[in-house]
Amino acid sequence: MFIHMETNNKAEAIKSWLTNHRDLENQSSIARRFGKSTTFVNLSLNKRMTTKGAESLVDEVYEYLVEKYGI
Repeated sequence: MFIHMETNNKAEAIKSWLTNHRDLENQSSIARRFGKSTTFVNLSLNKRMTTKGAESLVDEVYEYLVEKYGI
């Protein structure tokens, strides 16, 4: 779990949205877009890796999805 509860909520929202919109985005496309490995994206979204970089990635992905798809 991340230290900031809002980051935990964002990670859950991202996972939920990705599950329901696989035709638009998936963890691999997110990884390519942000220049990260699919494993890093997966560990970050599942809160298995809670480093500052993982937290930053979750925030960036959330902002991207809000901007592009209005989640």
